[in-house]
Amino acid sequence: MKARFWAVFVPVVLGPLVMAQAPVPVTHRELQAVHADGSSAFDDHGPWQVVVEGILLNNPEQWLDPTPDPTVGPWLMGGQWEVFVQGEGEDHAGTACWIGQNYGNGPGEENYTNGEWLAEICRLNRDPQTGYVFRAGDRVRVTGTYLFYAGKLNINENHQTLPQFDFTMELVKAGVGLPQPEPITLADLKYADDTEIFDPNRLRGGEYYQGCRVRLEEVTIVNPENWGPGQTLTVTDGQGRTFPLRLGLGTGFSRYACPGGVIDVIGILNQVAPGFPPDPRKGYHLIVPNYDGNGLVLGDLGHPRGNLAGDVNHDGVVNLLDLAELAADWLAVRAGLYDCP
Repeated sequence: MKARFWAVFVPVVLGPLVMAQAPVPVTHRELQAVHADGSSAFDDHGPWQVVVEGILLNNPEQWLDPTPDPTVGPWLMGGQWEVFVQGEGEDHAGTACWIGQNYGNGPGEENYTNGEWLAEICRLNRDPQTGYVFRAGDRVRVTGTYLFYAGKLNINENHQTLPQFDFTMELVKAGVGLPQPEPITLADLKYADDTEIFDPNRLRGGEYYQGCRVRLEEVTIVNPENWGPGQTLTVTDGQGRTFPLRLGLGTGFSRYACPGGVIDVIGILNQVAPGFPPDPRKGYHLIVPNYDGNGLVLGDLGHPRGNLAGDVNHDGVVNLLDLAELAADWLAVRAGLYDCP
């Protein structure tokens, strides 16, 4: 990470004694604890850095675009990278881990150059001991600082490019498998009047499922015209409740049509509170990183049929449609996965 004169920065922001503290292992439920107004309870007394373990729920490039972009302008973050890690067993919660390129365009002071940014995400995409490239379903350990934003604590760099604010991800065990999605209905997330259920004890509603993989059952998409990568859809249960879906950048949203009729949706329950200042008791939504075109469940079930290497679109035949997709991406590079040191 980019170097800076640390001796000036420490006394102003944290102090050397704070920086000397060892990272403290915590559960996701401890980290995500909130007050009655939705603000962070953990942040009242939390240590400098924390350590959390759990299952990696997503491949980051299927959610946010990591492509470097140094454009200067308000809140233009350039490349972004974010993963969600879900606790196991009684640790029913999860934590988002985020990094962005252009902190100086938002709440920070400095930006990464394109080269520095690529070095950062190359580092985060790989286990530091083995070089293994992380993928959804791995058990990982994350160590880092954190900030409360729009309803939840995120592990991040505190919007700093200083190396002291780096967070790290380590492999605990590869290929453990994704958690079984917890079946829920909109009645678990919304009251009958379509307002959001907020429970500061985090035993029900959006707070209980936040950061976890869920299966939202028996809903219908009301605005299929919005279908596409990076778009937002709305689903309803037909009983007056609605809920937003945020589609990721997976290839399925371009390759397949929007599923119709009554479907289930598999995704990650997230929160970004609305308003300014944000109301941390609101803003729950479901992230769907990719779609495999199965027609009944909006999500990627992870078991494509067929074994033809040239069948790019997984329709069971190699033809010009596959060639067209290959040509469209010819020589394209996925930042953070290719040409890393």
